[in-house]
Amino acid sequence: MKLPRILGINQLADETALAAEDNMFVREARNVDIDSAGNVSRRAGYKALLGGSGYHSLYSSERGWLMVAYKNELGVFNTSTNQFVTLVDMGSNYRVSYTEENGNLYASSPAFNVYFKPNDYEPYPVGAPLPNITPSFAASYSEGALLAGSYGITYSIVNPDGEESPLGPIKEIELEEQGSIVGTLFTIAVGYKYRIYLTKPNGEELYQAAEFDASTTSYTVMEQQGGRQPETQNLDVTPTGHIIRAFNSRLLVGDVDFVYFTEAFRPHLHNPAHGFVPVTGMTLMIEPVGGGVFIADRRGVRFYRGEDPEKWDVREVSPERVVFGTSAVVPGSFFTGDIAQFDDVAVWLTARGYQVGLPTGEVVSLNAGQVKLPQYVQGCTTYLIRDGRKQLISPVNSNKLADASVALDSSIN
Repeated sequence: MKLPRILGINQLADETALAAEDNMFVREARNVDIDSAGNVSRRAGYKALLGGSGYHSLYSSERGWLMVAYKNELGVFNTSTNQFVTLVDMGSNYRVSYTEENGNLYASSPAFNVYFKPNDYEPYPVGAPLPNITPSFAASYSEGALLAGSYGITYSIVNPDGEESPLGPIKEIELEEQGSIVGTLFTIAVGYKYRIYLTKPNGEELYQAAEFDASTTSYTVMEQQGGRQPETQNLDVTPTGHIIRAFNSRLLVGDVDFVYFTEAFRPHLHNPAHGFVPVTGMTLMIEPVGGGVFIADRRGVRFYRGEDPEKWDVREVSPERVVFGTSAVVPGSFFTGDIAQFDDVAVWLTARGYQVGLPTGEVVSLNAGQVKLPQYVQGCTTYLIRDGRKQLISPVNSNKLADASVALDSSIN
């Protein structure tokens, strides 16, 4: 029996509309490959490495780690023993996004931010967050060389790597006569240091007045030393979000209504006053390429051209809605034709198939006319070479359709 030429996958049309003359669409294609000419070939099977429900957020890192989450635990899959090894409890089972920058591996979710240093399985907080307990400051007249006047005083904490936190809230202290300012309720943190910043009497500018080990719960500021001004004033630690990507020594974090960007060469600090670009609803994709960044929300895809987020030139490039989680950066050489000339390109899945975002900001559709899909809620994407065929593979699912968990493959060579 000779089959008609298979045009692709159509999960939207009625059954009677799938075939037309010598051509046809299929509803599903299980364990087979369909190339761009419509030829069908059988696919090799698979081997189960890890069983059970609750696993999510798989990521193959540049350092060779296979990251995976199990419910609210983030860990690695040991390929030698086929076992899951827990690294940290995330406190929630949100999907995790990953990126790598300057040798560090970052893992982020809407309620969780950590990073792993090179060759180190210990999770570290992104930046130096302030302790949960805010120190208290009060005037004292038993000793000290601070002159009478009104002082603004605040503090920061410095982690063992020398990263300084954002400043705490500034408190106004009135000294009616010469004396000192006593700080209490400091949280003890081994390996950390505290810095205290103080204005001059009746002044506004802050200057460092003290630095001490975070091994005590109290400290007395006896004099205004007139040290350096703070470098983290009006900043905050990197926000959490459901997408995180590295871009030009910064971190980009996608959340609802905003994509945040960190300070240049200070990826663990963020300026909440202007370190963001607005999006419509949930951020569905952030993928940096050579000439800028592709960002998607429910309105479609835009290209943010340039290296400095504060000077981005924004252009609408596709009205197609991206399936959340299905974007990736792929070497241009993975493709044929004009796409192969670029070092890296962005790839993502839509209801009409895959699209490729070029560093020029142009968007190319790979499966025009071959794929018609429902609007899936989320998925993930990888690329590989199997039996000499280059393929993008995107398992996708929906919570709106009864049987809508499928794997969509695209042969791109």
